[in-house]
Amino acid sequence: MSAAEERLRNERKAWRKDRPDGFIAKPASKSDGTNDLFKWELKIPAKIGSVWAPGLFSATMTFESNYPERPPAVSFHKIDGQVLFHPNIYPNGGVCLSIINPPESSHGYGKGGTWKPDITIKKVLLALQTFLDEPNVNSPAQQEAYRVYVNDRAEYDRRVKGQVALVERSSLAF
Repeated sequence: MSAAEERLRNERKAWRKDRPDGFIAKPASKSDGTNDLFKWELKIPAKIGSVWAPGLFSATMTFESNYPERPPAVSFHKIDGQVLFHPNIYPNGGVCLSIINPPESSHGYGKGGTWKPDITIKKVLLALQTFLDEPNVNSPAQQEAYRVYVNDRAEYDRRVKGQVALVERSSLAF
């Protein structure tokens, strides 16, 4: 068993014992029915009182074979064919968040990420929940969301609430 696989197995055990309310994080299922420890499916609840509430947002976290030396990658799923309207979410759903960027990355803004191998999956998920409600205007990944967030917060909130309504409707369809 590789070091990455062992760490991911331990992370899974720890998550099952101490999972924050409303969060879901589990290995994806392979076509043969076994778990893919290197790809996790996530559900991240918005913070209560947030413009994103009461949304529950789907994402995928993928790990490379050199995890935890290298951080996982996180990508939010599209809602009704559209990426989440957020200044720090790339058009492909990828996340611009310092906790999952390696120290040598700068994204053109001169400051590297803060990833360290002792950061747990739980810490990343909690950071993602905060990230939804607290965009970093110094590291925009989605220009339209950045522009609206900076120049017209009421319009930004309106657009986010529209996506939250789509999430709520799609969750009722199950």
